Amino acid sequence: MKTLQKISVTAAMLIISGCGGGSSNSNAGPSTPPVTVTPPVTATPTTITNILTGTAAPGVATQTIRGTAYIGASVTAYSVQADGSSGVVLGATATADVNGQFVITATAAPLGPVRLVAVGGTVARAADNTIQPGGSLELITPFVTTEYNNFKISPLTDIAANAMTSSARSGATLANAFVEGMQRLLELDVANVVFLQDKSVYLNILKGAVKSDTTYYGAQSLQGQELLNGLEYLGVMLDLPAQAVVKAVGAAAQSSYALANVDGSGMPVNVGTWANGTFNPSATMTLKALRDAKTPEAQKVAGTVAGTKVAPRLNEYVSRYLVMDFTMDTACRSNASLYFTSRYPFYQVDAQGKMFAADCSAATQRIAELKARVATNNSTGMK
Repeated sequence: MKTLQKISVTAAMLIISGCGGGSSNSNAGPSTPPVTVTPPVTATPTTITNILTGTAAPGVATQTIRGTAYIGASVTAYSVQADGSSGVVLGATATADVNGQFVITATAAPLGPVRLVAVGGTVARAADNTIQPGGSLELITPFVTTEYNNFKISPLTDIAANAMTSSARSGATLANAFVEGMQRLLELDVANVVFLQDKSVYLNILKGAVKSDTTYYGAQSLQGQELLNGLEYLGVMLDLPAQAVVKAVGAAAQSSYALANVDGSGMPVNVGTWANGTFNPSATMTLKALRDAKTPEAQKVAGTVAGTKVAPRLNEYVSRYLVMDFTMDTACRSNASLYFTSRYPFYQVDAQGKMFAADCSAATQRIAELKARVATNNSTGMK
């Protein structure tokens, strides 16, 4: 009987010790609290204002600035001050690759106008089959966004930027200065007169085209190539390197191409000279003196002094003899009058709807005389 009682007490003690709750897990430690996951905070995209219209620009702010420049050029992005001068550098300088493409990652998304400066590289000038140093070219854009961040730095954007900077320096707002710069550029081809107040054209020029988002004339200056070709042949006519031509035109644009060939401050535009086959851009030779010496007599106009004849305003010369003549010659040779009249609707064709034979012959002759200068130009040696 005592034996059974001992067994029962022992069994009870085992049961009690086995059901003692936490005593069997005394080494497990406290339980781990659940982890709370906080979702990342996403910043609201910044809307950029198009200073030309005062409305929101397409897309949102971005740190990526891309485009094309001369092959091998070094491209730097700057903010733009209220007086048109360059502000802080926006990111590391980029080099244009073999296709001329570059990408700049700004340290912070620019919220206002941006100046792109491309220095160096080379350019092929088809007018005289030369390879020339690229020099320095600028492009000023009123804004950069995810939808508007692919720019084409070219002589066209440099001329506009030159005139814009002068206008801002004289007290114009950046928006008004930008408009003025673009208008001075468009004046180099009278076919663009209908575009002078069209802000969509100003933005398209920064992408490499001279066209409007509104259709005016089917073939009217659809691309900037006509103006670029005109600038090339201005270099042939004046025997100036490509970079000297761009700077001279940009400086003259500051004064709306005054007959005196002065810049925005009224100072004569200097272009430099050749000496023993080397071009010296700092040598004294005014644009007016060079143009008066190089312009054919038949293409000159009455000067301010009675009885004198001088080179016409620079924009009128480029438009008439270096853009329109080549367009007319192409239309005449291809017997496609519409190619010319769609660009220049004020031109009256003959009774058969064709270009006048005398006009075609005159344009062809002027072009031949212009091209003949290539053989004796100093610039031809730039290979």
